[in-house]
Amino acid sequence: MADVNNTLQKAELARRVDALFSAYAADSPGCALGVILNGELVYKKGYGNASLEFGVPIDPEKTLFAIGSTSKQFTAAAILLLVQDGKISLNDDIRKHLPEMHNYGTAISVDQMLSHTSGLRDYTVLMTMGNGVREVDYSSDADAMAVILRQRSLNFAPGSHYMYSNTNYFLLAKIVERVSHRNFGKFLQDRIFQPLGMHHTRLRDKYDVVVAQRAMGYAPVGGGGFSMKDVNWEQVGNTGVLTTVSDLTKWDQNFYESRVGGEWLVKQMQENAVRSDGVALSYARGLIVDGAYRGMRSVHHAGDTAGFHAQLLRLPDERFSAMVLCNVDGVDQTLLSFKVADLFLAEEIKKRGATASNQTAKDAVIAPAGKTMSSESQLASYTGVYLDRYAQSLHTIELKAGQLWYIAPQRERVALEQSGEQRFRLPRKTENTFQFSKQDKRQLLNIVYRSGEPVELDRVRPIQTDYIHLEDYTGTYFSPEINVHWTIVAKDGKLFKQVQREATKPMNPVFEDAFTVTVDDQDLLRFTRDSRQRITGFIVDNPRVLNVVFSRERSGVQID
Repeated sequence: MADVNNTLQKAELARRVDALFSAYAADSPGCALGVILNGELVYKKGYGNASLEFGVPIDPEKTLFAIGSTSKQFTAAAILLLVQDGKISLNDDIRKHLPEMHNYGTAISVDQMLSHTSGLRDYTVLMTMGNGVREVDYSSDADAMAVILRQRSLNFAPGSHYMYSNTNYFLLAKIVERVSHRNFGKFLQDRIFQPLGMHHTRLRDKYDVVVAQRAMGYAPVGGGGFSMKDVNWEQVGNTGVLTTVSDLTKWDQNFYESRVGGEWLVKQMQENAVRSDGVALSYARGLIVDGAYRGMRSVHHAGDTAGFHAQLLRLPDERFSAMVLCNVDGVDQTLLSFKVADLFLAEEIKKRGATASNQTAKDAVIAPAGKTMSSESQLASYTGVYLDRYAQSLHTIELKAGQLWYIAPQRERVALEQSGEQRFRLPRKTENTFQFSKQDKRQLLNIVYRSGEPVELDRVRPIQTDYIHLEDYTGTYFSPEINVHWTIVAKDGKLFKQVQREATKPMNPVFEDAFTVTVDDQDLLRFTRDSRQRITGFIVDNPRVLNVVFSRERSGVQID
């Protein structure tokens, strides 16, 4: 661990830290950084401006940043305080407190919402799908509740999977209000912020409220300069907290001192969730607990909202924390926090021989593993393109010269070696297993990683011909769950998606009767057919929303 009390080392450390944030100058927005070692805020600095219009520099003591989903840990703490008060139970059916919620035929517990295993669809995605609403547009609580209450299906059976959904924490805040009979912001002030001395921190639940010392959000503009980009959504619980580096230091220390909620609350917040089938998850309660930073025990949660990006990274075994709060898009705040940790923990990293890099990189091509136990015809039966519906990603299995190869999305080919009946693994990564199986007519591939959820992939039928009869797919489609029409049109040999308030977006074929929407969407459209092979509609999947059904109302639409 760097000796931050040694004058020469301290100066060199500061120079290296400043170099990480050198892109944020006097004429740009930027970031506030705080570093905690052994309970002391040993480094704090602002880089760039909180307001470009008025030339206000970022002050780590006073500048308030919107921290987006980093707010979720405060919502989790609020729920746990009410559990301590005996007002609610983690096992409560959410309809006990929110009776207006649709009865899905199976109970959803408060705890399943805390761990994102409820199956509830993400209202932020649904609103964008439905009305093209962006974070810079105005959106009220009533707007969010309206789309949530229209839902008639879940992403999955509660407890069976993990899927991050802002609906969970938005509704948890509603439960806090109903049970405590207090405004959510008032509850946080009374029970968390004020007891910890977080005097600058507050909840922003009205888009037009004036908040002193608040940073404005920005986005880079092509050719230079910045445009304003600020949050105008009023939903809280999943987001909404404004805070400073200095205030977050006090919150971070509560995980060691247990001033609010005691040791029980601190333990519960950092306890990894478990699926109904016993699979442990990285998500706990409002926090992620894993080995993200060099395999060391890491407690963290990033936040991304319009023009703002936050990360609070805590390494409890090293008594180290880094806070990165930024008011400009294009920032990888998590990578910045890792790089700051590299500088402050250089000696510790050297002693432990921790992994050399945290940066994402393509896998190297691994040499073939040699003989396998399966015949070539058996190996050939595993080949094809497989779909991960939870991530809308395609994975490929190839056979070349008797060797089975795996191609992950946007990665290089990796040879697989056989480790059992229909079971394979990555060489030198024996904890990562690939299990092939059949279920009815489905060919499945289950990938189990060292940590996190197993991934179940379905083999899909590739496009049979280079020519696709695009007119088969054109038309107007309607979804009652998001109350919107989508129009699919054809032009110049390509399909396009048209939705109100959105630019026309091109669609790319990925497998038979399935298309992805390009640009910034992550939607996968799977068209459905009747017994006469006529298109009847499509199903939309997204990393946070599954099985949104659209029915065809009109066919044959082309762009002039």
